[in-house]
Amino acid sequence: MRYTLVAMVFCLALSSCNEATSQKESSSITTTQEVITVIDVETFEKEATVAGAQLVDVRRDNEWERGHLKNAKHFEMGNPNWQSQIETLDKNKPVYVYCAKGGRSAKCAQQLKEAGFTTIYDLEGGINNWKAVGKPIE
Repeated sequence: MRYTLVAMVFCLALSSCNEATSQKESSSITTTQEVITVIDVETFEKEATVAGAQLVDVRRDNEWERGHLKNAKHFEMGNPNWQSQIETLDKNKPVYVYCAKGGRSAKCAQQLKEAGFTTIYDLEGGINNWKAVGKPIE
């Protein structure tokens, strides 16, 4: 009887360990990928400057006027129309954002994520980095 009780406890403990391991494995499988990705100039150029890409410049008006990327939309962060401008974008398509150095675009990317956008790319180093490697602006 004593051995039977010990065997039952052992089996119960063993099955609990297997169940915990199984739960742990399934949770690691369901981990979601990061929504915001910072990408380099070369990758950004290949992906964001094609026709139809959702490319957003979040710099101030005077910065935009001094030059911007081709096909970019100008959504100045902090302006009264910010939210309505963001709502014109498709949440299920990738959005590419940039600013001068990367600070404002990082904030924009976070706001887009909170608004339900699923794939956001942020230009590493902003348009300053873009220009530093000799890429064209309009």
